[in-house]
Amino acid sequence: MAKSASVIIFLILCSGCASHQSLNIKDHKLPFWNKLSERNTNDLDMVVVHATELSDMAEAREYGERILYKEAGTGASGHYYIDRDGSIEQYVPDNRIANHTTGWNKKTLSIELINLGRYPNWYHSDHQKMQEPYTQAQIDALISLVTEFKSRYPTIKYTQGHEDLDTRIIAAENDPSKQVARKMDPGPYFPWELFLDAVDLKKETPEKPE
Repeated sequence: MAKSASVIIFLILCSGCASHQSLNIKDHKLPFWNKLSERNTNDLDMVVVHATELSDMAEAREYGERILYKEAGTGASGHYYIDRDGSIEQYVPDNRIANHTTGWNKKTLSIELINLGRYPNWYHSDHQKMQEPYTQAQIDALISLVTEFKSRYPTIKYTQGHEDLDTRIIAAENDPSKQVARKMDPGPYFPWELFLDAVDLKKETPEKPE
């Protein structure tokens, strides 16, 4: 009962948080943003929640700017990044396809929460626990941002975590005879029940885009 009341109070307080100005989103486009494929935002159907599994926003930026796909001149990143203090930066415009979740990029918006995750031993077999809870400021900012998405793009009906969509298993770095999950984010510290109650999205996977 108390949790439901807190969600209602939050939604009332954030009822006016429907613009970049009120959310104070920093426009911090990646250098290669205009090389990413354009898309029709009327086709968006899902929000994907990630953890950076890096130390801070500066390191997330460093990784985001790396050129991984030489021919295209682009790299891997999310659309939005939320720091531990709740501040938000936008790396990729909504109408561009960011490379964040293999096979699911075409119709999704991605949000990266700054969080250590398994950092820096992501694929060591003895280091497979997420190590940092999310801050309340991050969760509040995330809810506000997704609430804005819903008002802007009514076709968005679903949400999933990175780990729900990329379920690949790989050999552990320290012992190839053992296997570890390629992705574990946002992980067990993420408050799915609170988040879903607040944003009213289905934690389901839509049909995979072609």
